[in-house]
Amino acid sequence: MVGKVARSMAPVLVHGESGTGKELVARAVHELSSRAEGAFVAVNCGAIPETLLEAEFFGYRKGAFTGATEDRDGFFQAAHGGTLFLDEIGDLPLSMQSKLLRVIQERAVRPLGAVAEAPVNVRIVSATHRDLGEEVHAGRFRQDLYYRLNVICVRMPPLRERIADLPLICSAVLERIAHDAGVEPVPTLSEGAMQLLRSYAFPGNVRELENLLQRALAMSGGEVIEREDLGLSDSGAREPVAPALDEVSRPAPLEPAPASEPAAVAPAPLPSDLQAYLDAVERDILVRALERYRYNRTAAGASMGLSLRQMRYRMSRLGVTAGDSFADPL
Repeated sequence: MVGKVARSMAPVLVHGESGTGKELVARAVHELSSRAEGAFVAVNCGAIPETLLEAEFFGYRKGAFTGATEDRDGFFQAAHGGTLFLDEIGDLPLSMQSKLLRVIQERAVRPLGAVAEAPVNVRIVSATHRDLGEEVHAGRFRQDLYYRLNVICVRMPPLRERIADLPLICSAVLERIAHDAGVEPVPTLSEGAMQLLRSYAFPGNVRELENLLQRALAMSGGEVIEREDLGLSDSGAREPVAPALDEVSRPAPLEPAPASEPAAVAPAPLPSDLQAYLDAVERDILVRALERYRYNRTAAGASMGLSLRQMRYRMSRLGVTAGDSFADPL
């Protein structure tokens, strides 16, 4: 299937739930195509602030705006002769969708501050977890852009629909994790561990499976991973690794003071830097939410009423990255 898609130069739309491996498919399409010697540029459309989208996609010229001290190419110029992978294309705002459509139609970009357009030769592979047909119907995605992108559609099934492939997937993931960790020989899963994995629904798909196996590799300490190393209960539920966010953030109830001796509560000291104080509080909440939901940004954001785009923006603004004692799962 991927080989046939790769031989065509038509745009490809990869659709699937979060964590199913959409970028791996995009890379395979690129590597099996005649553009394999060219660049593969991956862009997360939901992680770029709206005000920076045009500059990031199309580039800019020196003096185009405050801070533009030199010419800079955008994603399209960087992918010239290769493949541009637009992940989470459904997160693009409508204003940017119209500009993207023009570039695809004209095969040329005009950087900010430039007078003339420059031709670009890229193949577009996009991906989304959204139903773009429904997004078009709701007016959140341009119909003309949808038809431009959805020439060849590749559906990535969720892991729960690929349980028969689980042994092969586990073997490949364990081999990569063990290699990265310098562990030899590569551990194997016991029959009991495999049966437990087969009974699990994997809402986070292959990304969650990798998270489970990373934990199991660290906890097993041997050449065979047993079912108790997986962090799953016999019912197939994830064992808690941190207190629930609402329980952590909810203050402990105060015991009533005796009526005859009313408690005097001293006011908290005022912060010397209000913005820094508020940023620290927000950052702590984001980290705890991510820990609760095993670093699934979509689930963590939804628990606080944030969209994935808002969650990514806050993480970027507050410097919540893989260096902060956790790694965003791949």
